[in-house]
Amino acid sequence: MNETRQLARWLADLRYDDLPKNVVDLTKRIILDDLGCMIGGALQLGNKCVLRDVLGSGECPDCTVAYYGHRTSAPTAALVNGAFIAGWDYDSMAQGGGYHMGSQTAALLALAERQLVDGRTMVLAECAGIEAQCAIGSSAQVRHGGISGGGAHPWHSNATLGPFAAAVTTGKILGFDAVTMEDAIALACSSLGGNYQHYFSWGSSMKRVRCGIGAWSGVRAALLAAEGLTGPAESLEGASGWLEAMVGRDGDGTPWFDASRLVEGLGVRWLISTYNTKAGGCGCVSSLLSPVLTAAALRSRHAFSIDQIDSVTVEFKVPMGLHESAQNRGAELGDTPEQRLGTSGWSLEWMVAEALVVGLPGIREQLNNIRPYGSYREIEQLAGKVVGTVNREYYEKHFHGIPHEMRGGRVLLRMKDGSLLEHEPVPYPGCRMSDGSINTITREQLRTKYREQASVAGFSEEKQDRAIQIVENMEDVIDVRELLSVLVR
Repeated sequence: MNETRQLARWLADLRYDDLPKNVVDLTKRIILDDLGCMIGGALQLGNKCVLRDVLGSGECPDCTVAYYGHRTSAPTAALVNGAFIAGWDYDSMAQGGGYHMGSQTAALLALAERQLVDGRTMVLAECAGIEAQCAIGSSAQVRHGGISGGGAHPWHSNATLGPFAAAVTTGKILGFDAVTMEDAIALACSSLGGNYQHYFSWGSSMKRVRCGIGAWSGVRAALLAAEGLTGPAESLEGASGWLEAMVGRDGDGTPWFDASRLVEGLGVRWLISTYNTKAGGCGCVSSLLSPVLTAAALRSRHAFSIDQIDSVTVEFKVPMGLHESAQNRGAELGDTPEQRLGTSGWSLEWMVAEALVVGLPGIREQLNNIRPYGSYREIEQLAGKVVGTVNREYYEKHFHGIPHEMRGGRVLLRMKDGSLLEHEPVPYPGCRMSDGSINTITREQLRTKYREQASVAGFSEEKQDRAIQIVENMEDVIDVRELLSVLVR
């Protein structure tokens, strides 16, 4: 027991000099990744709703809202910037239990500006927030139906884990001792939620805002702890703590969690090393990656023209795969190409059609081929012929013993001449880059991803270069306001 206390003590005692060089490098990459996603996601209509609400609140102008330059309080700046980070669903993830990341970076920007800390403190605070989120997330031992960060229940990690990351990041910037850090973690437990209904009811922009809600909740929890508000002991592993409440047990009482993993390998096994990003393929929806990769492979294997296709069927292994893929046209949901980018990544119809027309799509390919650009007419026409279905018998016969997390993605093209072209599902191996490689993004790939989003948001090459330079040399930064200046258009 007392895992919460042990975790809080380690986080409070962590110093910049304790971070291995590769951990510092990965931390800076995550910050740059989130900043690029932030200024791109600032264009999303749903996120502008959040900004309008904040502008009407009249809060103290301490912290900057990215892209727009408006100023508000630290918690609400974290709310808006966090929502921006997830705006296009190209924000980073960590496979070591953290799942969807980003809340810690939104908290970081707000508190770093409020406290005027240096670059080393920023790197330390970001890394500590990520390690906290991943350690807590890794203690959940089940992912039923692919639900991330909440065990067997339909909770979303931005709202069930993000508050911990933001609270710890805030606590590191404010210099919390072990007792106050434990209180911040405990108080963050009181503001969790966010279900997965967006997988089953298309049209909600709430999903992207949850990254901001996680940041807002965590910052508020830490600020309250700083004022002396206390939380209960054993807030994570206790009889009614986070693990019991958010993860739970099987019907026979077997726990779906392992509290010992909250403190396993702290400072030795750096969970930040499992970070990878969404630089290609599609955004957040893992069930779409296999169909998209399969469609791209089918296109490269066979010579055909789009007007020869009569219908496209995508066969999933389980219904959850079909639900996650949303079954919407994608490109029709939005007033501008930038808005449509945020919806096309959730569309089975659009993403499979795009892969069949242009090959493996990344952010650049999507923006270059979405209405009114490039091959959008062919893609839209073909998208109307794409249908998803479930074929358990196929997977039981041909893929016996296939990993549970693979939900399938077999693609069948029925041609107008009566012939059939098909490709077995290409397994989704992890977050995939635009060049086809997988897992942790390279520095050059990350720069490209940043520039793609910054260019769409109207940032000059000079500002792009300066932002990249500042983050890549963050340990030498003295005044964080220089970074904020190049994040405002």
